[in-house]
Amino acid sequence: MNEVARHLNDDVIIQLSKQIGAQDPNQVKKASHVISELLLNAIQRNANNQRNGGGMFGAIKKDHDGGILGNLINVFTGKEQVNQSTMNGAGIINHLLGKQQLEAAQVIGQMSGLDIFKSGVLMQLMAPVVMGVVGQKQKSNNLDLGGLAQILTGGNQNQQGQPAGGLLGKILDRDGDGSMMDDLLKMGINILNK
Repeated sequence: MNEVARHLNDDVIIQLSKQIGAQDPNQVKKASHVISELLLNAIQRNANNQRNGGGMFGAIKKDHDGGILGNLINVFTGKEQVNQSTMNGAGIINHLLGKQQLEAAQVIGQMSGLDIFKSGVLMQLMAPVVMGVVGQKQKSNNLDLGGLAQILTGGNQNQQGQPAGGLLGKILDRDGDGSMMDDLLKMGINILNK
């Protein structure tokens, strides 16, 4: 989370706000942090799953080496051309969240104050950034799939000392019924409204 947050400076948040048509950058900042936590948790789950992890790991090695992180403003404004598969946020979200995309956007909207459409678009913009951070970590430490899973599981503690994705990870279908919304209501979480 800290690695992702480091790349989300005020200028990047303002640019993301413009891209999704949001008036309040603070809402975008909240949503970006929630999305980062959600996606890191989803990547961790994927990395821990031998059946699905290999495909994700191959995509990280091929398309997500962290190169886009050098100048995110230029990447988001189109001034810097980037490999299309690197920036395929919709594909990344589809792979990581599948049929839970809509509910994830609803949850993010509730937590940040953004509407569901803006939350969904922001998820797609944030996905390559999160994958870039993970890919950069993989590349710099020459990690295999197991090593990547270990870093994502053990190396990610947020301020409350909970594992990354601890809040949203629990929401991601705690009771296994395919729906996050009932899990969110049961938990009574009011994340980031401190």
